Amino acid sequence: MSHRVSGDRGNDAPRVRARILVVSPWESVWSLGGESKAGVSDDDRFIDGFTRAGYELHFLRPRPSEPQHDDPRVHTHFYPNFFRATRSLPTWLRRPLWPWLFETVAAPRAFRLARELCPDVVIGHSHYTTRTTNRCRRRLGIPSVVKLFGVMDLVHTEWSRAKYAFKNLEQIVALAYPQDAWIILDDGTRGGEILRAQGIPADRIHFLPNGLDVEWADAAIDRADARARLGLPAHGRVVLFLARLVASKRPRDFIRAATRVLSGRRDGVVFALVGDGDERAACERAAREAGLADRVRFLGTVPHDEVPRVMAASDLFVSTSTHTNRALPTCEAMLCGVPVVVYDTGDTTTVVRDGEAGRVVADGDVDALATAIAHLLDDEAERLRLSANARRVARESFTSWPKRIQMEIEIIERLRSDGGRRRG
Repeated sequence: MSHRVSGDRGNDAPRVRARILVVSPWESVWSLGGESKAGVSDDDRFIDGFTRAGYELHFLRPRPSEPQHDDPRVHTHFYPNFFRATRSLPTWLRRPLWPWLFETVAAPRAFRLARELCPDVVIGHSHYTTRTTNRCRRRLGIPSVVKLFGVMDLVHTEWSRAKYAFKNLEQIVALAYPQDAWIILDDGTRGGEILRAQGIPADRIHFLPNGLDVEWADAAIDRADARARLGLPAHGRVVLFLARLVASKRPRDFIRAATRVLSGRRDGVVFALVGDGDERAACERAAREAGLADRVRFLGTVPHDEVPRVMAASDLFVSTSTHTNRALPTCEAMLCGVPVVVYDTGDTTTVVRDGEAGRVVADGDVDALATAIAHLLDDEAERLRLSANARRVARESFTSWPKRIQMEIEIIERLRSDGGRRRG
C-alpha cells in the first residue's frame, strides 16, 4: 500500500525536523499537461522546500492507473482511486458521491496512517479532507491544517442565496469542521475574505500569495528565435491565450474576440492558444468556421520552463476565466513584460488595474474584449508603456517561490510550537 514507509521513530531512525502527513485527492504531483510538466506545481515546490528544510513528508494519494516513478523526496501511500473509477458519472451525481466515497474509502486509511506514523502535523488538500483532518485533530491530538488552492465558486457572492448554496454545498459543509490552521492560496478568488464570512476565526486563516518565478522579469530571450521555435510568423503581432482549454477558462470567448478583431484585417496578426483540454475541439471548429484556421494557432501544452519563451514571442496576453483573471498565467505575462487584456472577475483588479499593466473589461463582454485587443494591437506606443508598467508592478508585487514556501514553513513551525491544541 505504500513506498518507503518508515513507521516508527526508533533510535536508528534518521533525525528529522518534523514529520508531516499530507492527505490529497490528487493521484500525482499536480501539473497541467501531466508528464509534459506544463503549468507550475505547488505540490512540487512544497515538497522541494520542505524536504530541503529537513522535513519528512508522507503523501496519501489515490492509486494511479499506471505505475509512476517514485519521488525519492517523499514517502507515498495510496488508497483506491474511486475518483478515476467514477469519473464518467454525471456531475450532479459525482458532487455528492465523491465526498461520501472519500469518507468511506480514503478517510479510514488516513486515520490508520496518522496513528501509525504519529506525524507532527497532518495537512489536508482541498475541501474533501476537512473531516479527516478534523478527526486526526480530535482523536489523535495531531495539529491539523487544511490547504485550499483557491475558493472557486465560493467567490460568487452576487448569486442568489439559493444558487450560492446549491453550487457550494460541499464546500460550505466542509468548512464547518474546525482546524488549527487554514492555508488559502491567493488565486484571485478572495479566499481570506470568503472563509471569514463562513465563520472561520481570522487568526486561523493564512492567506498566502501564489509563488512565482520572479527571475523571469530579467530573462533575455531572443524574440525571433522564440517565434521560430513555436512555429509563429517572424513578423506581425501575436495575441496569446495560455490556460487549460476548459469551460471555466472560456477559450471560446477568445476565439469570438479573434473573429471580431481579424474581420477585414489583412495585417499579420495571429491569435495563439497554448494549452489543451475538453474545449479544444470546439475552439478549433469555431476558428475553421470563421475562416481563421491559418490565423488562430493551437500550440498545445508547453513545459513550464518554456513559458518565458512563449511570452517573448507575444505582444498581448488575454485571460477570460470565469473565476479570476489574475491567476498565475496573467502574473507570468506581467513578469515577462507582456500587456494583458482581461475580464473583470473575482479579485482581478487587485493586480491588473485598467490602463496600468493592460486593459480590464466587463466580465463576459466579448465586444469590449475585442475592442481593447484591437486598440492595443494598433497602438505600439501604448503597448510599450503597458509592457514597462507590467514588469514594474510584477517586480514590486509578486512573491518568489522560496519566500512563499518559507511562509508555509513558518506556519507549520508555529503550529508545532504551540501544539495546535486550540479547540473550537
